[in-house]
Amino acid sequence: MEGRVKIVCGGFALVLILLLVPLVFMRWGFLDLKERQKELVDRQAMNVTIAQENRQLGEEIRRLKNDPAYLEYIARKELGMVAKDEIVVKFHGKDVAQ
Repeated sequence: MEGRVKIVCGGFALVLILLLVPLVFMRWGFLDLKERQKELVDRQAMNVTIAQENRQLGEEIRRLKNDPAYLEYIARKELGMVAKDEIVVKFHGKDVAQ
């Protein structure tokens, strides 16, 4: 009788192990859940970064549309534009301060 109990307990243990292995290692298992949670945290951080960039770009668009001084600053800085009454002087040589 005692040998039979050991066999039944061993059978239950084997079935339990066979059921737990997929829960831990297979797709949608515990390890996959941990990986997806890390991926969620990474994407949430990326969303925060993108939202900040969107706010900055929105502010820049607003300034470009409504702030003539900022528009002039960008035109001078990024496009190298000058006003009608300005004279451009270019220096050549190594001793010229940049």
